[in-house]
Amino acid sequence: FLGVMSGPLVRSSYRAGRLWATAMRKKGREIPAHLEHIAHIAEGIQDSGTTRQEARTLLAHHATA
Repeated sequence: FLGVMSGPLVRSSYRAGRLWATAMRKKGREIPAHLEHIAHIAEGIQDSGTTRQEARTLLAHHATA
């Protein structure tokens, strides 16, 4: 593992998934096909800034999926 995704900066499994996908991309590692949805969501919120914006992006993604 690149690291343990826990603690005060990781408040949910959603945020942990986003951090994992970001780390995988930065290391140039392939994201398995069954986890590509995590990477897709992470791309949409990577630079969103706030939790409220992250939640809005996640809800919008699920509404169109």
